[in-house]
Amino acid sequence: MISIENYRDNPEKVISNLLVKLNERVFLKTEIDVVYSDLVNWERSNLLNIGGNSDKGDWKRLNYFEYVWLKIIQELRVFGFSYEEIEQYKTQLMSEITLDEIMIASKIDLDNIEVQLGKKVINDLNLIEDSGYDESDKLGISHFEIMITRIIGSGENWSLLFFKDIPGFFFPLSVETLRAFDKNERTDIPQELLSKTFLSISLSEIIAKFLVEGKNAFEKKTISILTKNEHSLLKHIRKGYANVKSIKIRFRNKEMELLEVTSLKKVKMEARLLEYINKGEYQSISIDTVDGKIVNFENTQKIKL
Repeated sequence: MISIENYRDNPEKVISNLLVKLNERVFLKTEIDVVYSDLVNWERSNLLNIGGNSDKGDWKRLNYFEYVWLKIIQELRVFGFSYEEIEQYKTQLMSEITLDEIMIASKIDLDNIEVQLGKKVINDLNLIEDSGYDESDKLGISHFEIMITRIIGSGENWSLLFFKDIPGFFFPLSVETLRAFDKNERTDIPQELLSKTFLSISLSEIIAKFLVEGKNAFEKKTISILTKNEHSLLKHIRKGYANVKSIKIRFRNKEMELLEVTSLKKVKMEARLLEYINKGEYQSISIDTVDGKIVNFENTQKIKL
């Protein structure tokens, strides 16, 4: 079993540890929730390649990646997809990512790539670009593997959409992918795809089977196309909104850096005011008095994002 909390929003740990964990062979063929004769038949038909070319008996057990792919095959067969169609999907999903693909993706959506792979990888890519590189060089990891590790690392719900009328084509659907289309002003692409007939297979539901937290691992994640800072801004607006007088936002390098939330609060006793002061938060306070008595005060709290 894997705990998602060990990897959530920690790209360096995802790259260094999670990939190794997901390659562990833990699922015995005869003890998984798939009919054994179906599994053997799919292997013979080249839809599955359990254990690769290893001669160490690895063919007896599946790793986590192979298990997820097996469950996808099971769903595709239930809904009438042929062996030929499934093999086309396998070819696309299991193809290794090239260095050029990562370079192009980092230029289109640097923030998203940094979230997935970490700052160290981005720095390494910059060094590689400066020194020149072979565009066809492969990273030794498939599109499918990076997708599964990303799902666990982010804790977001992901699905794969399969289209009968577009052979070999699939579309990964998640908040993250929709956010990327929105950022690049190409929301027309998912809109067009979602207007078609497709089969949606939840990767999160499959992955939840081997997570310690189960389905709760994904239910705890905020579902929003907002960035983390945008979500934080809305949270502070809604928190005690009846008392909020103003919110100032400071930016650095086109990103929100600091919020200044000013709240208007009434105070009946000086002792109550001292309670607010003694909290020791990063804030400034201005006081209004009438006939020498404190009637209310403005509290400006500074929140670093």
